[in-house]
Amino acid sequence: MNAVRGTMLSLVIAMVSSMSFAQKTTIPFAQIERDAQLTATLTVPGNETSSSLYPAVVSSELSGSASFERVSPVRSPRTLNSNYFLLNGLSLGMAVFDVELTQHCIATHKCSEGNPLMPSSQAGALSVNLAIVGYGSYVSYRLKKHHSRMWMVSPVVSIAAHSVGVASGLAH
Repeated sequence: MNAVRGTMLSLVIAMVSSMSFAQKTTIPFAQIERDAQLTATLTVPGNETSSSLYPAVVSSELSGSASFERVSPVRSPRTLNSNYFLLNGLSLGMAVFDVELTQHCIATHKCSEGNPLMPSSQAGALSVNLAIVGYGSYVSYRLKKHHSRMWMVSPVVSIAAHSVGVASGLAH
């Protein structure tokens, strides 16, 4: 009995799919870009009107022509561009350079850490600095993504602060 039900079900599915074959025709969209925006227009001759009961529906007897045109997508400026990587990379480099010079200066007993909250070990100082630079880069990214001109504040302040530390390390 299950074989008969399965056969009947497959025949019904085949009949329904063959009736709607025209709706399932494939359109070669491989040539269209993924983010392309398409607009469609339907031109109907002016003298013929649609059914009075359903004015929004155009009857099948009307001859019309459809045309498609490609509209180029509006692209916003990239968030992660060379300016972002330059400033945040320089901030990261200055932080690491500052920690290394300070640790070298401390190891030779010529100076001490100026920040009392900074750990005395090299791993601790790098961890704290990398966390602060990472958070500053995230804040900078979010501000730049929302088109704020304040995105440069975090890396510039970090560069300035670590430049003072590097200059102090080089002086000793």
